[in-house]
Amino acid sequence: MRKFVLLVVTICATGVVLAGSLVALVPSAGELASSVHAQAQEIDLAALDDFAVRSRVYASDGSLLATLHGPENREPVPLSRVPQPVIDAILAVEDANFYRHNGVDFRAIGRALSENVAAGGVEQGGSTITQQLVKNALLRDSSRDLDRKTKEIPLALRLEQQLSKDEILEKYLNAVYFGSGAYGVQAAAETYWGVDVEQLGYAEGALLAALISNPVQYDPIRHPERAYEQRRAALERLVSLGTISQEDATRYGSAPLPVDRCSTGTPRPAGCRDEIELPPPDDYFVENVKQQLLDDPRLGATRDERIERVFGGGLRIYTTLDPRMQFAAELAHAQGVPKNDKGVTAAMVTVENSTGAVRALVGGPGYDSYKYDIATHPPGQPTGSAFKVFTLLTALEQGNQPNDTIGGGGAFKCPGCSKNPYVVSGAGGTLTSVTARSSNGAFVRLAQVLGIPNVVETARKLGVTSELPPVPALTLGPREITPLEMASAVSAIPNSGVRMPPYFIERVEDRDGKVLLEHESAGEQAVSERSACYARDILQEVVKSGTGTRARLSRQPAGGKTGTAEENFDAWFVGFTPYFTTAVWMGNPDQDISMANLGGVANFGGTYPAMLWRAFNEAVHADRPVGTFPPCPKPDRAGRPVVGRGDNALNGVRIGPDGKPIFGTVPGSGTSRSTTTTTTTTPSSSSTSSPPATTSPEPGPPPGNGPPPSTPGPSGG
Repeated sequence: MRKFVLLVVTICATGVVLAGSLVALVPSAGELASSVHAQAQEIDLAALDDFAVRSRVYASDGSLLATLHGPENREPVPLSRVPQPVIDAILAVEDANFYRHNGVDFRAIGRALSENVAAGGVEQGGSTITQQLVKNALLRDSSRDLDRKTKEIPLALRLEQQLSKDEILEKYLNAVYFGSGAYGVQAAAETYWGVDVEQLGYAEGALLAALISNPVQYDPIRHPERAYEQRRAALERLVSLGTISQEDATRYGSAPLPVDRCSTGTPRPAGCRDEIELPPPDDYFVENVKQQLLDDPRLGATRDERIERVFGGGLRIYTTLDPRMQFAAELAHAQGVPKNDKGVTAAMVTVENSTGAVRALVGGPGYDSYKYDIATHPPGQPTGSAFKVFTLLTALEQGNQPNDTIGGGGAFKCPGCSKNPYVVSGAGGTLTSVTARSSNGAFVRLAQVLGIPNVVETARKLGVTSELPPVPALTLGPREITPLEMASAVSAIPNSGVRMPPYFIERVEDRDGKVLLEHESAGEQAVSERSACYARDILQEVVKSGTGTRARLSRQPAGGKTGTAEENFDAWFVGFTPYFTTAVWMGNPDQDISMANLGGVANFGGTYPAMLWRAFNEAVHADRPVGTFPPCPKPDRAGRPVVGRGDNALNGVRIGPDGKPIFGTVPGSGTSRSTTTTTTTTPSSSSTSSPPATTSPEPGPPPGNGPPPSTPGPSGG
């Protein structure tokens, strides 16, 4: 009895809806035309394209790095790219009379009424593809009531007057939902088969046609039996229309269904073909690109607007990443970090000296397991002696030269420090020799002679944003700085003192090719060309004969600075060639873990980080011409004790009433230096001569492929 009542109610309700629809739809031709003009003015065709389109991220060589999309994954394609079997199948199921009606199919409406009555409910609506497009793109209303129909039908009739059938079909095929987040036939082809839409035939087209009415219930991965039956029904519909034979339908119906989503990266899921390039999973570089776009007000006044633009605006995002260099970085990272149970990993970033373009980035052990980007996210990691680069540049900026001398360690005043005086050891010598040996004592003295605030100012000019308290230990690198900032800062040295701010994005275009954002070169002369040149020669000595010998390259000139933080918690090598500057950090990013025994050796900046840096740069420079650096200006005087804008007495120099230095004893070196004795020194822009030192450093071995030595490198490295 209940079923009978339900049937009667359904028939009556359906009849009322149909009758109302027919009243609205079947007046005389003149009345219908009048209704169209009254209810549907000229349609803004741009509204039909106002749907989310995924954005694409490209590497510097044009290869695809990533696709960015929200809930809607869509890539519009022209109708000419859609195979006829796909068109045939979708038209057979959704609107067989598409090319014969004028936007509304009254026969289909009648057939829907019959089906609804037989089913005991509203199962079909009789809408044409034109009506579906209007509903989804213009009305955005999925209800099944008379009010929507009275709005939908006039708009469908009007749309048929403004667009051709092929234009309507193309827009529909790019807008319709096929499940699994795939909107449009291209995204569906990628999602279910891992191919471009051109590769689809009748078997695939029939499944897509089946999915349109209920993408969830007929999902081939979750509900293969239902999907199989619906695909078979679509193929039988093609047979009834005479499009394919029964034999063809049987063959297509036996084709295997998709068993996994194919729109993810490597490894490619089983059953997915490899005709198209699928984007890899998100990585550290792509995440940086996304966050920069989401923070850029040029893409929208609010963050919500920017999210909509980035993930649904169809942007084409061209980046600086060099895939070949990225591969070399990942390989060097994988092979250069010894297996350990300490949680020790590495991060590295490479910038192009002349432009600031970020060419390679490894932010940690792997984005899939550790999403925090050690290479770029502040506050960074303690730099150890790598920070001495800023002190060295400050000395050169204040008029000192590579063969000028600085005393060694001792006891230094440290107001407000837990230990006062601050005691540090390390022999003195020339700026070249104390840098090559990475003498802590000499650099603590040097920073105070120059004025520690001046060292901070140099670091700021080179792009360091971290907090840098002006304490004596600052030059030894206790403060955190990111590898990206370190690479960018040091890159000014081989670039004649010009710092090019690091950047990831070359330009961004909208879906129509209009340029929305474009990188503009913004180099600044951070230090003088003279200072940068002298620093470059000094830092090459670090690689030739100092703490960084394991970074020595076979074909390219190279310079850099090692760094090891307190108790071997952090180890660095920041080095440059004529082309690129790369910062390598190694340690445990989550807690302080000593690397005094890592892979059987004590890990300093001059061991594993330098070796990792070398492996990467050997690969990157293998097919590049041997670079050269321009010669530095010859020193205009003989070497002398360093003079600075701080406490010159710490280096045995008094300032006379006329403001000129009066040279005397150099504390810490055990040697008396006077204007008379220093004039006998042979001038040299890269001199490594030094006064007698209190310790004799053990230089590292020449670079090679064997394991690092078991003995630690020189102090401070």
